[in-house]
Amino acid sequence: MVRVDDSDDVTKCWLSPDELDRLERAAGEGGWEREVAIQPMGRCGLRASEVSYPGDSNLRYSDDGDIWVFEVQGKNTKGGSKKTRDAWMPDDVADDIHKYSRERGLDLSDP
Repeated sequence: MVRVDDSDDVTKCWLSPDELDRLERAAGEGGWEREVAIQPMGRCGLRASEVSYPGDSNLRYSDDGDIWVFEVQGKNTKGGSKKTRDAWMPDDVADDIHKYSRERGLDLSDP
């Protein structure tokens, strides 16, 4: 069930894992590129404007935990210039990004 918070100027909603799976599958029916774009938003917490991150070269294993992380430059919720943060990425999403890059013949530095 979608959880909605409309108590502020901006309405926010959160999807359950099942809803996110269904959204990814539906997006994928229009092309794998769409599914790969949805995954970082739903599973890594990226904003739509941040989806061009990461390229293959941005993905790295964390120093302390054998998980994929990547650096994101995005919105500073306190105002001002963009803020840099590390975001976690599940293995299956990282695998899809690697496959997508290989299939499209992208360089490691291409977003």
